[in-house]
Amino acid sequence: MATEKITVTVPAEVLESARAAVASGAAPSVSAYVSEAVRDRAERERLVAAVEHRWGPFDDDATDWARRIFENGDGDARRNS
Repeated sequence: MATEKITVTVPAEVLESARAAVASGAAPSVSAYVSEAVRDRAERERLVAAVEHRWGPFDDDATDWARRIFENGDGDARRNS
């Protein structure tokens, strides 16, 4: 895969999280950590677009429900409806 060098500005605590991931062995480099984050966001946006294309935009109730599920740390939506 081709790569390009860029310059980005991030909050200090974000950079510290990336460096901590590298130090702990969870990421091979800060660049890899950032690349993974950008790739993950692009994939989430692609999935949202696919869902919205098929069923229409998320309404406020659906968005609030999803936030409650994830904020509670419980991915089993059947128990929380």
